Amino acid sequence: MKNLFPQKNLKLCLLIDGPKKELGIATLGCIFGTTLLLLALQLYQDINSYLEENEKPKNFFTINKKIEGGALVNLGKKDDTFSPDELNNIKQLDGVKRIGGFVRNKFPLTLYIWPSGKVGLGAAAKTDLFFESIPDEFLDFVPKEWNWEEDAHIVPIMVPKFYLDLWNFGLAPSRIEYPTLSTEAATGMPIQIFIGDNRETILDGRFVAFSKRINSVLVPASFLDWANQKFGQPDSGDFYFLWKNGSIDGPPKSKSDLLNLQSDKAFPSWEVSPLGNPGERVPIETIASIAPKDVQPSRIILEITENPSNELLQFIESQGYELNREFPEQDIIKKGVNGLFIGTLGVGGMLSLLSIATFATSFRLVIARSAESTRNLLLLGFSPREISQVFFNRFMFLFSGILILSLFGSFMIKSYLISQAQEIEIIINNGFTMLSISGLLLYGTIFLATNKSVIQKSVNDLR
Repeated sequence: MKNLFPQKNLKLCLLIDGPKKELGIATLGCIFGTTLLLLALQLYQDINSYLEENEKPKNFFTINKKIEGGALVNLGKKDDTFSPDELNNIKQLDGVKRIGGFVRNKFPLTLYIWPSGKVGLGAAAKTDLFFESIPDEFLDFVPKEWNWEEDAHIVPIMVPKFYLDLWNFGLAPSRIEYPTLSTEAATGMPIQIFIGDNRETILDGRFVAFSKRINSVLVPASFLDWANQKFGQPDSGDFYFLWKNGSIDGPPKSKSDLLNLQSDKAFPSWEVSPLGNPGERVPIETIASIAPKDVQPSRIILEITENPSNELLQFIESQGYELNREFPEQDIIKKGVNGLFIGTLGVGGMLSLLSIATFATSFRLVIARSAESTRNLLLLGFSPREISQVFFNRFMFLFSGILILSLFGSFMIKSYLISQAQEIEIIINNGFTMLSISGLLLYGTIFLATNKSVIQKSVNDLR
């Protein structure tokens, strides 16, 4: 009898309507869950691949002396720069190929950045900032606009690429008046440079490059040398306590202010002492013979052969220096990516688990509704496996549609995200990797195996 019964009629005997509402909810949940899981896996690979490709070289480091203590302690701080002897000792260390010093500005500096592309139009991003310069050979590349002369109209500025990322992914989303910027748009922004406590001097600036190596705001050495000479203010090493009649007279005074007091008849009887050691008094007349100190770097950059040698690390520890890799792994972004990946994976996994449970319940109900037909077919000689396969084929047809829709939806969402990323010059490959496809196949296999087991058990229970 079984052999005379066409397979088509077997399917018709078991064609029982399932709970449409439950199946609809399960289908939608499964589509959303599968889409989120696939997107999370693929975007995690894409973002990490992008970060690795754009991560700066790992053989450049900066060294500086530790700053300890509070404001009162550091009011008369000792010189935190590197002496020529210290620089020479560092050069001789194993693995050090070359070193260069950072020169900083010696004047107050405020920047107005105009994202709209025109001074006075829209809102300006205002910030107190600093400038530094290093030898050109330590730059990742030297922009063609990097040369500066005194009659130049624009001051070229190089900032870390990471700063532009912080603007696009941190500042701009939180401020409606600030747009996200590609590197091309950022280099077109006018910048006003205000110099002095009361902003007496205004210069024009432009971003000309974004460094992936140097974590600093850089300008050409020629400009900084000129600006320090023209606008530079005395630092703590140029100030002294003035002693009159055995006691300190007023706040510290600069060397130039003290020399202006030479016309006073009591001048030869006065004494001065450095800020770092008020008790070390010397006749005031001696400061006239103190030659200006050569400017030494307070921070230096090293290029080393590979990773820091043990000799270098031990030397840094013994001297109490601080060593910082220029732009170490972009931990902040990677932590954010990991958090987003785990969150999306969790939501997608939860939706998928709920859809598995709903599908299982729905097909149990379908099989229960067809209990009489199923028992009759079993009595006719059909095996539980054959009957289970009919229900399972119906589920596979539905689940295949879910996978296709999820794959299409993931592709469309990723294409949209890629188009948005390209506007800020973040290039991500389209399509899906073999790892993502393999993950989708593994997910589908687990999903199918789980529901097949539920269907077979439900049919066996009717025997």
